[in-house]
Amino acid sequence: MSHSTGAPTAAEAERIVEAKEGPCMACLALVTADLLAPELVVIGCDYNHAKSGNVRRGHMFGYALCAWHHRRHPLEGNTFAWMRAIYGPSLLDGSRVFHETYGSDDELIEQQTYVIEQRRAA
Repeated sequence: MSHSTGAPTAAEAERIVEAKEGPCMACLALVTADLLAPELVVIGCDYNHAKSGNVRRGHMFGYALCAWHHRRHPLEGNTFAWMRAIYGPSLLDGSRVFHETYGSDDELIEQQTYVIEQRRAA
């Protein structure tokens, strides 16, 4: 599959790997709002590339999302209704409701950058 951003540079590939190995940014947004217990944050994610005009903005403009928040795949053993009640909407529920719930792409990208920087400093 070809994407508008081409192959990632070494730095971009490193960001993608680091993001995917860490926590879901939507889950963290719920924790920050006291809507999700920290132990329920999903670790190990997809990488969501932010878009502008339905075109990827570039590999550095992305953030980690768990399978639920990115692709609406429930965590093993859970129903769609339970996932929606506990974890909120998925990106597949619509961009507007997703961003109203978790923040703008730019806010989630900034949060992702902060998480990566904190993990590197540890």
